Amino acid sequence: MLSCPLLGSLRLCLERRPPLVCFCLCLFSLAAAFLALAAYIQWHEVRDPDITQDWNSLLESLSHLRFCTDNGTWGGPTTLAPTPRAAPPSPGAPPALSVLVGLTFNLPGGGRPNATRLALTVTGHQLGLGGPDAQQPIRLVVVTPWPPGPSPQGSCLSLAGLPSLLPQTRAPPLCIVGDLAAQSRAEPGCCYPPQYQPDPALATMLSPEDRRLCSQRLLLAGLTALSLCALLLGAAGLCLPPARHARGRL
Repeated sequence: MLSCPLLGSLRLCLERRPPLVCFCLCLFSLAAAFLALAAYIQWHEVRDPDITQDWNSLLESLSHLRFCTDNGTWGGPTTLAPTPRAAPPSPGAPPALSVLVGLTFNLPGGGRPNATRLALTVTGHQLGLGGPDAQQPIRLVVVTPWPPGPSPQGSCLSLAGLPSLLPQTRAPPLCIVGDLAAQSRAEPGCCYPPQYQPDPALATMLSPEDRRLCSQRLLLAGLTALSLCALLLGAAGLCLPPARHARGRL
């Protein structure tokens, strides 16, 4: 018997107060979004939003630049090292890091086994890197394809610059550039833009502990929104008296 007046008052409130109905629907939609997002984060890998500078973003920024053939003295054919490690820096030059990346170039004579060496000098700011050393230059040298042969896996990219400029996230596999220059199959002075597809392995993901914490907080927020929606509807049903004809029937 007590539930009938409450239901009648609630129905009357919903009929006469559209703003309250819209607000409750918004709360319910927000709660559903929170709960769905909590379930998604709990069961799927999620990229860390706090990491804005990683190797994928750096390599993607290279696709907007052009590498030109490098005629400097660097030695001859490049070879894979038996154990991956960074290439040692030359005397008086900034430390260099050589990594195997998925940069590809549309070069002439693509089926030849010999490699082409391309180079570029830019600042960290041009690569989308931040920090106090963003205006410092970075020397980029690409040996492509890598390894030289019928089954290349990508390109060997050597970066010479301040270590603080490079992303401190998961880096690509290391490669070794030998002491002999790569044989260029491109004409001197030619420049080529690279193509790059983001590598999911280089993305920085949230740890399971962080995902669990985010999921718990989103779940709590969703339940809070649902509770608030139920509280508003209950208060509206209790505070608004039912219509006179409804009381007469009771």
